[in-house]
Amino acid sequence: MPAFKRFDKSYKIISNKEICTGYFELKIRVGDVAGYCSPGQFFMIGVPGVFLRRPLSIHDVKRDVLSFLYKVVGKGTKILSAMQSGELQLLGPLGKGYDLETYKKSNPIIVAGGTGIASVYFLATKLEKKGTLYYGARSKRDLLCLDKFKKMGWEIVVSTEDGSKGHKGYITDALSEKLDENDVMFVCGPTPMLRKVLQIAKSKNVRGFVSLEEKMACGVGNCQGCAIKINGQIKMTCKDGPVFKIEQVEL
Repeated sequence: MPAFKRFDKSYKIISNKEICTGYFELKIRVGDVAGYCSPGQFFMIGVPGVFLRRPLSIHDVKRDVLSFLYKVVGKGTKILSAMQSGELQLLGPLGKGYDLETYKKSNPIIVAGGTGIASVYFLATKLEKKGTLYYGARSKRDLLCLDKFKKMGWEIVVSTEDGSKGHKGYITDALSEKLDENDVMFVCGPTPMLRKVLQIAKSKNVRGFVSLEEKMACGVGNCQGCAIKINGQIKMTCKDGPVFKIEQVEL
């Protein structure tokens, strides 16, 4: 686990490519900062002309370059997608990431929905064992990183809501039939999916971790805008998470 250290500086854009319609991979050279990054952590990225920074999960780290995978959904990400050079102000790495040690002998199960795939790819590169990726999206146009997981030797189960690839329906339908107590789950995706996955995991006594997606303004716990109930207590997703143990999360 890298030592904790937070940086707030401007860094150079290496590339910012559209990998499929509406989805971009942003690469930024950050120097020594890369060595302090763990799977599940994120950065607050300052976008020119936008007041609040945007939280983006770390998608990958290669030497001194960070990658961020994002979807264009509003003004901030639209402006960001048009930036092909220059510098961006980054605050991070922030938050607490996935625990890679406690269950490292268990069978890893990654469950991702939509752009939740962004943070779990970095996780997969750091896990000692290969496992199964359960990945759900609206259609085949929204499925990302499948080739990357295949190259690493992961088994992949895909579902799409429109049936254009894999199982038709939700990824939780395919997941519920396969789990056992020897598995450890790592989950990231939209709240409705998380809620269902947590129900399945708890019913089958499967341990693991969930990365929560909440709106964030500051990224350090000051604004209290990302409050969530954990073990009956109010916690800040950005500061105390975004990764929590499955059994602690109340959705």
